[in-house]
Order: sequence, then structure tokens, then C-alpha cells
Amino acid sequence: MQKDLEKNKSVCPKSKYELTLCEFPIFLLSKKIPYGIKSIDYEDTIVDQNGKTIRREWKVFPDSELGFGTSSTLLTFFDLMQIWAESNFNHQYIEFGSVYNLLKRRGNNFGKNHYAQIINDLYCLLGIKFTAKNAYWDNELKGYVDIILFRLFDHLDIIKCDCKNKNVSLFARIKVSDFLYNSIQKNSLLTVDFNSDFFHSLTPMGQRFALYLSKVFRTQRIHRRELSEFARQIPIIAKKRKHIKETIRQTCDNLIKKGFQLLSDYNFILSADRQTELIVFHRAGSPAVNKFNVHSKKQKLKKEQFRIDCLTEDILDICQDHKSKNFYQKVADLMPDEDIYQAISEVKEIRDSGHVKKSLGAVFTSRILKFAEQRGIILR
Repeated sequence: MQKDLEKNKSVCPKSKYELTLCEFPIFLLSKKIPYGIKSIDYEDTIVDQNGKTIRREWKVFPDSELGFGTSSTLLTFFDLMQIWAESNFNHQYIEFGSVYNLLKRRGNNFGKNHYAQIINDLYCLLGIKFTAKNAYWDNELKGYVDIILFRLFDHLDIIKCDCKNKNVSLFARIKVSDFLYNSIQKNSLLTVDFNSDFFHSLTPMGQRFALYLSKVFRTQRIHRRELSEFARQIPIIAKKRKHIKETIRQTCDNLIKKGFQLLSDYNFILSADRQTELIVFHRAGSPAVNKFNVHSKKQKLKKEQFRIDCLTEDILDICQDHKSKNFYQKVADLMPDEDIYQAISEVKEIRDSGHVKKSLGAVFTSRILKFAEQRGIILR
């Protein structure tokens, strides 16, 4: 299998996927779905290019009959995206020809049940609805966009003829919604570093991880998430923390074993409060894009001088290292506030524990340099 994947990699084009949908949960991949769930809800905060904290909200509402879809629905959506990419996204219809054509992309072993599953997937994709607050950044409008009740697809056309008293599908296409079409036209597209054969070789959870990590690793070398928050975003349906961790371990190990090129390592750590557990993903190689690269004046965090002075004083209060004031001013100017206060919190904890093996200034510097490396910010 691995040799086949390596061989196909040189002849198959890389896959393409809608950038926003890579990150947010859409389908429930687990067979154990909690009873009575009415929507997939997700909230988080991000820091924009000006250093402002933005809260994002994402809700997915199921089709009235087919629910949220399954791992097969994710595959069907992925395959539709690849067919659309092959036409260079030139029009609002994805002409996939037939259910048979979709099944052929998954391999040669399929039967009547698989045909029925693809039909269910297509109907489910038509029925799923979304709302989103601060869903994505619009470069033309220069602002974050709220979207109220949108769909991925508008309708499905299956053209048939009567042939020997049997209905035979001659042509099939699905119309992309205005939201999805406009998103692609504005280049909200992720070219992932694997082809369709590799994607189909992964488990459903592995497929979701591969899409998510491809998105976040565009700008980060190290990606940290609170464990339960990450589980909600994939989503991983499990009652106990140990089961969430085991799912992550198995999925990451499988991705690395199969040759997912972006992920080099992962580990679990405790945050500064020693109660919150984090999952940390390590990227192989450097990101192609650094959002906060200080060499780009347009992308540099903009803070007023009084804010820089306040942050510098907060750092000095804990570090008591006035010789390094110039460096701390640079940190206050370039780094997001939440990273600075996270580093300060960790220094306070080490100080209060009485286990200080080096100066508090040195501890703070080591912490903040790690955060800067993750964001692609050069402090030294």
C-alpha cells in the first residue's frame, strides 16, 4: 500500500478543499452519536492581523431525515471538491456524471449498498444548513463575515432515459450554493499536500485530522489546543478524557506511519494551571505563510504606545530584570497580549513553587521565544 501511495503521489494532483470548511466541524464521524443532539456547535477565539481578539461561532443543523451525515458523506464531499477542481472551478455546477463515477474514486469494491449510501450522502449535503459568526475574513470587504443560514449545495440534477424499461442515469450534476461558489472565487481554497489516493487510504478520523492540520500548519510550526476544545472541533465523540487521548494517539500515529508529510510529532502537556491539558502538534518543515512575520509591516501587530508601556511594566514586575527592558518592550510591541500573559502566568507558578533554577527573566524569555516561534515572529 505504501509503495502504491508513493507511486501515485508523483502522477496524481494534490487535493483541494474549501479553506474555511477544513477547520470547522461539519460531519459527525463517530458511530456513537449522542441522543437528541440538535446541532454541532463550536466557538473559539482567534487573533487577527491587528492583534484584536475575534470570537468565532459555528453551528451545523442536520438534514431533517438523514441527520449530519457520516464518514461517507465527508468522502463524497471531498470527491466532489476534487471533480470541481479538475474543471478549475469554472462554473457553479459540479458535473460528476454518475454515482458510479463517485464510487470508482474510492476503489473497485462496491455494491448496491454503496450506491444507496452515495445517494444518501448527496441528499444529506443538500439538506445540511449552517450559521456562522465571523466565519471568515473577506479580503475585498476588509472584514469578518457573518453568514445566516446557508447551504453547501442548492439542488441535484439526475438526467435519465428509458432504456429497455430500466431507468439508466446518463448524467448527474450538483449545483454549488452561492456561498460556496463565492468563497472559491475569492481564492478561499486550500491545496493540501496529499492526493485523493492518500486521503481515501486514511480512516475517517485521519481524514478529518489531515484537513484540519493542513489548515493550521499553513501559518504555524507548533499548534497547541486545549484537549476538550480540540475534541469538540474535530469532533471526537467520547465521554472520558482517556478515550479522547487514545483516539488522538491512534489517529496521529496512523497519519505519521502512512506518510502524512506535515506532522512530525505530537504530545500532551499541562498548561500553567497544571489542570488544563493541551494537545501539541509539531509541524515538519517551515510554514509557507507567517501571519505575524515582523518583516511585513502590513501584518505587524499594531499597539498604542501606552499599551506597550503597560505590558512592559507587567513583564518587569514579575521578572525584575531591568537590564532586559529593551527586549521586553520589543515583546510587548510584537507579541499578542494573551501570549505575554500566558508566559507571565507560567513564570509566577514556577516562582511560587520555589523551584527556580534560573532567573525569572530567563524563564520568561524561554517561554515567550517558544510562543514567538509558533507564530513566526522574530524577537532576536
